[in-house]
Amino acid sequence: MYFKRLEIHGFKSFADPAVIEFNEGITAIVGPNGSGKSNISDAIRWVLGEQSAKELRGGKMEEVIFNGTESRRARGMAEVTLVIDNAERKLNVDYTEVAVTRRMYRSGESEYLINGNNCRLKDIRELIMDTGIGVDGYSIIGQGRIADIISNKTESRRKIFEEAAGVVAYKTRRAEAVKKLETTSSNLERIDDIVSELDDRMGTLKRESDKAKKFQSLNERYRELEVNILLKNIEDAQEKAGKFKVDISDLKAKAEFTEDNRKRTGTDILDAEKRIERVRKQISEIHEKLPEVAEALSSARKEQQFNQERRKAIAADKQRNRDQLAALEIRIEAAEKEMGSLKDARGDLSARHHELNNDLEEKKRDYQRISRGSDESRKIIDEGNDRLYHLHSEAAAKKSEAESIESYSSSLEKRKRQLRSDSEAAESQKKVYEQKLRELENRMKTAQNNRERIEGEVLEAGNHFRQIREKREEARKSADRLRIQIGQMESRRKTIEEMEHNFEGYSNAVRYIMQSGLIGVEGVAADMLDVPAGMETAIDTALGAGRQNIVIRDDRAAKKAVTALKHNRAGRLTFLPVDTIEAKAAQVPPEIAEDEGFIGLAVELVHYNERYRNIFRYLLGRTGVVRDLDAAIRLSKNHGVRLKYVTLEGEVVNAGGAITGGRYRNQGATLSGRRNEISRLGNEIGAAQDALRKTENNIADLDRTLKMLTENINHLNGQQRENDLKLTALKPQIQALNTSADRIDQVVKKNGAEIESIDRELRETEHMAETLMEASRNAEEGIRKITREISEAEDAVAAKLDAVEAARKALTEARIALHELESEQNGQESIISRAKKELEELRRERTGLNDRGQELEREENRLNTGSSDASSEVRKLEQQMQTLEDRLDEFEKEQGEIEKKKTALSGEIIRYEQEINACRDQQYRLEVKAAKNETQLEHLKDKLWDEFELSMAQAMDLKWEVFVLSTSINEARDLKNQIRGLGDVNISAIREYESVRERYRFLQEQQTDVKMAQDELNAIIDDMDRKIDRKFRENFNHVEYNFERIFTELFGGGHAELHMTDERHPLESDIEIVSQPPGKRLQNINLLSGGEKTMTALALMFAVLCVKPTPFCILDEVEAALDDENIARFSTYLKNFHQTQFALITHQKATMEHADTLYGITMAEEGVSKIISLKLGDPEAENFVE
Repeated sequence: MYFKRLEIHGFKSFADPAVIEFNEGITAIVGPNGSGKSNISDAIRWVLGEQSAKELRGGKMEEVIFNGTESRRARGMAEVTLVIDNAERKLNVDYTEVAVTRRMYRSGESEYLINGNNCRLKDIRELIMDTGIGVDGYSIIGQGRIADIISNKTESRRKIFEEAAGVVAYKTRRAEAVKKLETTSSNLERIDDIVSELDDRMGTLKRESDKAKKFQSLNERYRELEVNILLKNIEDAQEKAGKFKVDISDLKAKAEFTEDNRKRTGTDILDAEKRIERVRKQISEIHEKLPEVAEALSSARKEQQFNQERRKAIAADKQRNRDQLAALEIRIEAAEKEMGSLKDARGDLSARHHELNNDLEEKKRDYQRISRGSDESRKIIDEGNDRLYHLHSEAAAKKSEAESIESYSSSLEKRKRQLRSDSEAAESQKKVYEQKLRELENRMKTAQNNRERIEGEVLEAGNHFRQIREKREEARKSADRLRIQIGQMESRRKTIEEMEHNFEGYSNAVRYIMQSGLIGVEGVAADMLDVPAGMETAIDTALGAGRQNIVIRDDRAAKKAVTALKHNRAGRLTFLPVDTIEAKAAQVPPEIAEDEGFIGLAVELVHYNERYRNIFRYLLGRTGVVRDLDAAIRLSKNHGVRLKYVTLEGEVVNAGGAITGGRYRNQGATLSGRRNEISRLGNEIGAAQDALRKTENNIADLDRTLKMLTENINHLNGQQRENDLKLTALKPQIQALNTSADRIDQVVKKNGAEIESIDRELRETEHMAETLMEASRNAEEGIRKITREISEAEDAVAAKLDAVEAARKALTEARIALHELESEQNGQESIISRAKKELEELRRERTGLNDRGQELEREENRLNTGSSDASSEVRKLEQQMQTLEDRLDEFEKEQGEIEKKKTALSGEIIRYEQEINACRDQQYRLEVKAAKNETQLEHLKDKLWDEFELSMAQAMDLKWEVFVLSTSINEARDLKNQIRGLGDVNISAIREYESVRERYRFLQEQQTDVKMAQDELNAIIDDMDRKIDRKFRENFNHVEYNFERIFTELFGGGHAELHMTDERHPLESDIEIVSQPPGKRLQNINLLSGGEKTMTALALMFAVLCVKPTPFCILDEVEAALDDENIARFSTYLKNFHQTQFALITHQKATMEHADTLYGITMAEEGVSKIISLKLGDPEAENFVE
């Protein structure tokens, strides 16, 4: 067995996970001061179970957790794992490798694990016990602790020797045996005391047990009699219950049958409502279709009417077109005639021109012949005549053209006036249409608003109808529930009233007295109290048997009542004479009255007649009511006043300390609660009846509201139909007016465009006319000028020959005549050109009128064809409209029939409900009787359980086949008297006597067993003492021998010895160490130098290792006080222990030289330790691992 590795994480300065592999031989751990070397030794000590923070060089155990640095946060946990090779099975576990782990959290929680499994510290200590590697052994020598081995503390020195002797396990077991022996002795003393006590009780318990057995015998017979009496009464009650059940079942069946009929009728009503809903839906669909069809019909009719009007308009247009065409034809004919005349005139002019031209040529020749002598003057005159000719031609042409333009402008002005007249007429017609359109749109908007309003009102009325119908159904269900509740509560109240009247729950004696009519009897005590709500259980419990006490007038009346009970054997009873009873209520101390759990004295919490003050002070004056059992127990113990305390739930703490508790099986067990319940039921019944009346009135109001809503919805639907018809009729009218208005707009727009064109032409013709007239005036001015020049020229040649003048004059006249003719020809040509244009324009207009006539003809044909289609469509829509109206009448008729059927079914529903209510009323009356019988039956069964703690099934096992009721009642009365004669009986004495006797025998057996166990433990302890003594002596002798030998070897001489101060008791003896280094006398160990103490301690440690080698030993700077020579001896001697792994924490280079493995501890980061390792003898640098 050896250590394999040590894993550290978060322990002290090892913030990061660190692993140290332990190899064979010596492992040296080196490093500068404060680097954390000793933390490795502390980690091994800690993981092996060290519990002292001081041994770990700390103040608190939490300090072993890494606490952080300036650059690192603190860890929340410290964990160390030590892995041990267990191939040789020296550790008592079935693993070849054992990993011991210890964790500690900053919260203070700690965990121990073996191979990852949670365990106890005890398990770890037992695992390593007697192996030499415990925290108290010699395998871990802490820093500065080597000298403690030979110190004056004999306890620590003895632990080393005991560990070496292998007696630690024996001592541990011996300590456990001693502890068990002490416990056994204590148990034996206690058993002796109990046996002695039981001896005194046996006699008394035996007498009480015999008395209890006799009571049980009598009571068993009485119990059987009473049980059979009760069973007989129960059988009678059950027989009645069976009859009631059959009758109720018949009524239920009848009610269910009627309910089925009502449900079927309700289903029929629902079907009728669904049919009505379907019919309404179909009516609604027809109402939706009617406006559409009416609108289509109206549109078709409007279209038909429009077509008729259009045909009339087309006929008028055709007539107007024919009239215009006829007029145009006349104008064309006249123009053509005029054109012919103009052409004839042009031919005449051409002939005249030819003649005049010939005449002019002849005059020229004559003139030339005559006037050759005055050429220059003639030249001037000729040129003037030529110019004059041209100017006359130009003036005539311009004037004629201007006149033609004026004539054209006059035609344009006439057309313009006609267009304006047509536009004004169209605008006037448009205003009429717009006025009608506004009126129709207002009517349309009003109709649409009415439609939206009616739809909203119909929707609102429908929602209101459904809500009212749902409320009516809820009210009906609520009324049914209230009727059932009232019946149940009345049944319960009658039952409880009859129980009160018959004094059910009271004893036979009470019933006899209260029904006997004796003078002076004033009532039962429980009936004369008024108990507040919530106090019933507490007051009934406080009264106890006193609730059945009879309050009587005086002693004489009480005596007569007792005599009557005796004479009639009616039972025993307590009487409370009003004139005799005197009592005072207890005085409650302030500390009790002020306690939060104290409610008050019972007598102060109830109400009663002042005449009975002493009676109730006697019954309740010393009973306090508290909130719960804890308060009752507290008050009964902590205060000196002797009161009986009763809780609200009925627990009782008597003045002597006895506690009574439990719960009744039902509320009827409290007599005062019955009266409160009668009052409560009366109030609840009245409230329920008021609620039922209100609900029935509400149902009637809802029925009237439903009827009004139905009428309102039908009225609104009628209004909607009328409004839809109005909307349907208005839409095509508005559409036709919009179409007519659009057509008028188009005509006005077209006329306006033509007027604008005419205005442009007029402006142009006016300009042209002015230009032509200006040109004509200029030409006339030129004529006048040339005429003056010619006149002057003529004056110049006047002196010449008359012949020349005559020739000139003739020539001029000829020329003028020719010029005039040419001008006339030009004007004629211009007129002919304009006539041609006008004729062409008239012909084009005629072509347009012909085209317009053909277009009107085609449109008329199309309208004629469309008219037949529209008439067919109108007839079709009229038939469809008639069909829808017929279907609407049928559906409305069907709806009326279904409504009548629904009304009839509703009458049947009411009749069925009346029958059901009658059945339920009869059922309620029977249930009242059945409930009374059931209550009596339950009372009998409760009595069976309360008095005998028997269920019905258990009681039936005790039933007798032959049973006479009267004989049994008498026998039961006798047995009850015998039981009373026994006095107080402790039934538990039987069980207690048997239990005590059994316990007595058991304790006697235990007493014998404990004595035997005590003897066995003493024998075990003696045997262990012998074994420990023998093993300790043997090992001590070996250690002593080895110590002397090794001391001499290490010191190179000298003498040392060990001896016990008390040889007879080696386990308790101190162990003295004598050390005499070479050259020194024998002296006290404390006078040695530090190095000598260290060498002596090492010699003792090596001596122990020779006797009991440990698998692992860690030495923390044990050679710090040694010089180099002694270090060499120490290190050399370590090589002798081949079976032990050594881990040396050192600063000494001489020690490092002997190490097989070297670990260095550094603090490259301040406050955080890191490990570097080097396996010595390995030449490769890669084995240097950080």
